[in-house]
Parts: sequence; C-alpha cells; structure tokens
Amino acid sequence: MADLSPPFKNHSSTTTITDLNEDSLAHCARYLSLQDVSNMATTCRSLKRIAYSDSIWQRFFRERWPRETLDGSFQTSGIREAYLARRTTLQQFKFSDPVVADFYTTNAKPIDHILLEKDETIFFSQGSLIRMVKIANLLSGSVSLVELNDHNARITCMRLFSLAETSLFRSESERKGNILVTSSSDHSIRLWWKGSCQRCLRGHNGAVSTLSDKLLGDDSGKILASGGEDGTIRLWSLSSSGKSRQHALKATFYGHEKPVNLMSVAGHRKSLLATISKDSKVRVWDTAASSSVRSSCCVGMTSVSGAPVNMKCHESLLYVASGTSVVAIDLRTMEKVIRAAICEPKLNAFDVLPSKSLVCTGGTGNRSFSSFFCLKP
Repeated sequence: MADLSPPFKNHSSTTTITDLNEDSLAHCARYLSLQDVSNMATTCRSLKRIAYSDSIWQRFFRERWPRETLDGSFQTSGIREAYLARRTTLQQFKFSDPVVADFYTTNAKPIDHILLEKDETIFFSQGSLIRMVKIANLLSGSVSLVELNDHNARITCMRLFSLAETSLFRSESERKGNILVTSSSDHSIRLWWKGSCQRCLRGHNGAVSTLSDKLLGDDSGKILASGGEDGTIRLWSLSSSGKSRQHALKATFYGHEKPVNLMSVAGHRKSLLATISKDSKVRVWDTAASSSVRSSCCVGMTSVSGAPVNMKCHESLLYVASGTSVVAIDLRTMEKVIRAAICEPKLNAFDVLPSKSLVCTGGTGNRSFSSFFCLKP
C-alpha cells in the first residue's frame, strides 16, 4: 500500500527574534519601559548589547531630564552609563539637581524667609513684600509672581498651616489646602488665602517677632501663638467667629523681660508652648489655662547660655541651640538632660531629627559644619 502521508519537512530554519538586524531590534526596544529593557538585557549576550545601545537610553535620559543636555562624557562611556551615574548621584543626595530654574526680581532687598507648599507654590519675603510663584510655572519658564503687599514693615516670620486644622471657614470645600500666616515689624499678623489677606490680627505693642511652629489646642478650637518685641506671648483664635480683634485675641502672657525670639509647641501635650527670649530665658506656658491675662500660666522656667539660635520640641523634650551648644530640656521636669554639639566660636544654624537621634549644627571658625548623634535619655 502506498504511503499517502505528506513528506516530512525540516523546521530548523524558523526565524527567531535574534535573526533580526540590530537596528530593527533597537528601534522596537525604544518603545519598551525601563524595566522591560533591563529584563531584555538579562536574556542573552546579543540582546544585552542591543539593550545597552545609546538610541534606547537617550530616550530614557530625555524623559527623565528633559531640560538637560548631555555633555561630552557619555562619548567614552555611553549614554546608559551617563544616565545611571546621574540617577545614582541624585539617590545618594549629592544634590546634582538636574533641573535649575532661576528667576530674578526687581526688588533689590534680600530674601529673608522662604516656604514650600508641597509641590505647588513657593512663598518668599523681601522686606515687607511677600511673593508667590507656582513651581510648575517656574519649571516651564513662564514665571508669574503674585505679590502680597499689605504689610507696612519687614516680615519677621512665615508659617503654613493646613486649613483642615482650623475652623476659619465653615464650608468643607473652602477648608482644603493651606493658609499662610505672616508676622511683621508693623505690629501685625496677617492670614493669607488664595492670594489675598483674609484677616489681620493686632495686639502687640511692638514688632511681632515670631509665630508658633504648630497650632495649639484640640479639634474644638485651634490657637495660634505669637511672640513680640514687647516681651509678651499672645494667643489668637483661628475660628470663623473671631473676626474682630477683641474676639480673636484670647490671652496675653507676661513674664519675659526681653523680646521673645523663638517658640515651639510641645509634642506630648498640645497645650504647652515653649518660648525663649533675647536674654536666653526659657519659659513653658500652659495655654489651656482659663485666665485671659496672667503670668501664672508659666509652668516652667530655665535658662541657657549664649544667644538663642533655634529651638524645636519633640515629644517631651525641647532642643535649644544657643551660644556654642545644643541642650535638650525635659519639659516635665525642666531638667537639662543632654548637652552636645559644641561649635566654637559661635553656633549659627541648627536642626534636629529626634526620631533618628541626630542633631546637626552649623557655625563659624574651623569647624564650619558639624553633625552629632545624641543618645536619647
């Protein structure tokens, strides 16, 4: 009987992806994600060579840093190596920021204070003038400055607080975003929202020198604290009902003999406010006291050596930088539990990450910058 089955065919000549020329493969790979290109490089030597080609990595470079130009260094090592080197630099906090957006103002006065509102707005002050610029506009090159010029003298402090923390507006839709609070040498405090002054608070008999870094009180009513050249601490209600200055000013604390330089709200009790005056005297106030004008609201006192530089509360500890050192004060006992970060001959700058037990200081002299790890008590 004759064999009617089809003859056997050799399929060994089937075309595979590696049979395509490298230019075609590189062109196709330009449409892949970074993860897919990395996976492609791990399959075989020929595909690895294609995955490392400059045409592919040039696209990744342009997408990541569209405003940057490739310098001549990539000609010896390749664009892939230039991409990875720049990415590594950024992740290691070497601050080789690939996006630089400069702009210049007509006001010749120096910038005294600057605040960042997440990734939306930059606020900065020059003398009595406050300016706003949208970050997106700044990066695109279309700089449009908004000026807030209601203050009549130099801005002394700027803070941003979430509107959700306050009861300034009754409508839920209006309580989104942040409110800018500024103090000035013109004796006033102003609250800004949507590019205009919503409220002006007056009561200090001199320049307002500082504002609390957090709002005091519970959810039923948030309080803003201010310190002034008159040596007083004043508490202001941030509620929709306190529109007149008599209703807004809730209390005045006396006790400091010199101008109040700095203040910070305690972490373990939101009613405790720590302040320091120009003579380096530290006082702790219980703002929950019912009396509107009383010096007995002071529940703790101590002093530090040297001119005050900065202060910050964390839980029950108050970190104070002054003179040449940083001390930590236990607000429950007013005992000095840590003294560290000696910076001769003068301490100029200070910040602390209490959760990491890290104190950073900057000063003058041979030891221009120092960082110290401090043990928690």
